[in-house]
Amino acid sequence: MKKAYFCIDGFSFKRINDFYRYEHRRRSRLNIASMETYLRYEIQSRFEWESDSGNLEIEKHYYYPSESPLKGFYRSDVKNAILNFEKNLMELGYIVHYARQGDINPKPNENLFSDWVVANELRKYDVFVLLSTQGQHAGILRQARLCNVPSILIGWESACRNSFGERSRWKTDKTLVGYANAYCALEKTLNRPRRKNPFTDIMFENFNFCIPASRVQYPQASSYGTRL
Repeated sequence: MKKAYFCIDGFSFKRINDFYRYEHRRRSRLNIASMETYLRYEIQSRFEWESDSGNLEIEKHYYYPSESPLKGFYRSDVKNAILNFEKNLMELGYIVHYARQGDINPKPNENLFSDWVVANELRKYDVFVLLSTQGQHAGILRQARLCNVPSILIGWESACRNSFGERSRWKTDKTLVGYANAYCALEKTLNRPRRKNPFTDIMFENFNFCIPASRVQYPQASSYGTRL
């Protein structure tokens, strides 16, 4: 039985999710449940391992970019959305981590590195997988390389609007890419037309495609996600 240690940087995931929810023609949130399917596909493709649940066990972690809503000063609707998303993640087998107390504004969760060091010392994983675009997590991939643990980086790049509403280019940090044994450009899967890659559809909650923005009606939270 192979074992994978999978970490999602919630700061990067939220940015990617917001892009497909508001800016991309899909007008849909990502389906968080599909990430494990995508990961198993990439592991089998790149390492030629059998990736079904009988041959590959995945320990999944989600690092939220701000502190726990039970400790922070959130509006009730925001607090409920975060807690609902946490519940969905836990039902899907994720261990949820929040930023240190006092970190209310979303930013990359620095706790990710210390947790990986602990896990790595146990020497129980065959591959480390990180979904992130942020260079401050490069030390995790560097540590994996020094310990001869192969790593996969899932990154993303796209033209999108920044917090000021200006068009900019969001890119995965080159240092991250340099330390990873394999790099998966998530946008290559998410942006493909369904006729070229039917697998793309399962990555989204809403399969309605090319709906004009003026006619979009945002779906209610599904069993796999909430509005964040």
